[in-house]
Amino acid sequence: MKAIVGSVLVLAMLAAGTAFAYVVDDSDWCWQMRSEARARAMEAREAAREAREMAREQIIMAKREASRARWEATREATRARIDFARERRDIVREQMRARREILRDVQRELRRDRVY
Repeated sequence: MKAIVGSVLVLAMLAAGTAFAYVVDDSDWCWQMRSEARARAMEAREAAREAREMAREQIIMAKREASRARWEATREATRARIDFARERRDIVREQMRARREILRDVQRELRRDRVY
């Protein structure tokens, strides 16, 4: 009887120890899972932050390129306007020079006709 009681007591102690170890292991397992979930969440936040920074840099670069293109277009328009004005002045100057030469020729011809 003592042997049966002793064996039951030993079995009860082993069962209690196993149950306690399971609970301790289980809480440790939950702690590890929470730690891994926290690490994954932190990595996801970091990846999202990097994606936002990349998108922001791309937007800034696109705006910079658009601004540069507008500046170049304005510069080209100004250059074209200046060139057009220069050509117009040259044409007007050439016309005036041609008129003066024609007037000189006509006046020279008139003087020559008066003298003779």
